Amino acid sequence: MLETFEGLIFDVKGFLHPYDRVIAYLRYYPDVLGSRCRMGVRYNRVYDLGERTKLLKDRWPHYLYNSIVLHRQVQAVSNERIKHRYVPARIIGKLQHRRDLDKLQSLACDMAQTLATEAHIPISNIGISGSILVGLHTIQSDIDLIIYGAEPARACHQRLRALMGNRSSYFNPLGSGDLQDLYVQRVPTMNLPLATFIEHERPKVFQGKFKGTQYFLRSVRDWDEMTEKYGDREFYPLGRTRLTGTVIDDSDSIFTPCKYVLSDVKIVNSERDDVPSEIVSFRGKYCEQAKRGDRIAAEGLLERVKEKGNFMHRLLIGESSNDHLLRVN
Repeated sequence: MLETFEGLIFDVKGFLHPYDRVIAYLRYYPDVLGSRCRMGVRYNRVYDLGERTKLLKDRWPHYLYNSIVLHRQVQAVSNERIKHRYVPARIIGKLQHRRDLDKLQSLACDMAQTLATEAHIPISNIGISGSILVGLHTIQSDIDLIIYGAEPARACHQRLRALMGNRSSYFNPLGSGDLQDLYVQRVPTMNLPLATFIEHERPKVFQGKFKGTQYFLRSVRDWDEMTEKYGDREFYPLGRTRLTGTVIDDSDSIFTPCKYVLSDVKIVNSERDDVPSEIVSFRGKYCEQAKRGDRIAAEGLLERVKEKGNFMHRLLIGESSNDHLLRVN
């Protein structure tokens, strides 16, 4: 996460960024009526992407950036406006050396250590993100952890599937009440019946409860697993598209960004020839959303992707209130 000199706090999206700025989206901003407080300053939290963009357009338009690689406007922080970088991988070590931890900080460290032990991975592959990272958590806040590296992420996912709901385990799935609360939080940006929402969310193991406190896990590839540079590919928006398809590869479904490779794709809302071969999202809520073999229905932004003179198409979801990815079989 990044903090600017105005006190705005942004969360970073993805690995690929222009040389002079970081693609990141507004998460917290100073507000005298805000519900969060840090060092005497009150902050508001903003979740909906449309609301984030409107706030920036009205008050801080210099954080809206027209990318010549993405060929559209995104939120981004120029390097000279970054006051502080908050790095999830470094916070556990800092917290472990403090004696004044509050309950949530202590529980987050406990969960990280427990997960590392259970999955047999170094705790250095786990970081703490979210409100704890920037000191804006409350007693109602969730635990947000990040797992670095493909193998550690898969080890954690596999172990959590075994532990989830085990009577002797500290890890438990979200209950019906928890899922209804999550539905209320997300439903303004997801046009879904409650039963459909619960059907998709209940099986996920990268969200749940640790010792009674709700957690959300996100996994990202490590730096040495990334070879692509910003500008290696260009992305051309082609408009909104609805489709159906079959997932043939879900191996990247636990990562952020997540990816689902498709076959047998049928475009629902037009007769266009541009058929995407994959679905991608930078929103964690679309992780673990479908499995190999699932027939899915999805809506999002169709993009033409250019790489070394070759073209393919993908569907980007998560940036509009109408976006969705649902199992239909």
